[in-house]
Amino acid sequence: MSTRGLVYLRYDADPITSVQQTRDGNAVLVSSLDSTIRLMDKGNGNLLQSYKGHANKDYRIRSCLGLGDSVVVSGSEDGHIYAWDLLEGKVIQKLKAHDGKVASAVAFNAVRKEWASAGVDSIVNVWGLP
Repeated sequence: MSTRGLVYLRYDADPITSVQQTRDGNAVLVSSLDSTIRLMDKGNGNLLQSYKGHANKDYRIRSCLGLGDSVVVSGSEDGHIYAWDLLEGKVIQKLKAHDGKVASAVAFNAVRKEWASAGVDSIVNVWGLP
């Protein structure tokens, strides 16, 4: 059995809620139940950047990369959508999305340049870029 292409990242912390590989395949975005999203180097497992500010302690909340992997986007248990600059790790946008209820999933459509968010309020919001 070949293990070519497999990478094992050891992560000793809270449960993982989502993962996404970067477009170049060199890193993995990892969300977990400690209200932290981490960008991990796929080659050596080192932490490249972390993203905080959102709430994620109790629910499975998914995060994603967008705009050519320049932005990290995540829902939050406070009903907001957060966006961080990938390299600096700073919050660049906070949107009220689901009326104080958990925003549990986000997705980015590169062709249409739109974000979508879904929440426990049973609503899907589609966000256009300015």
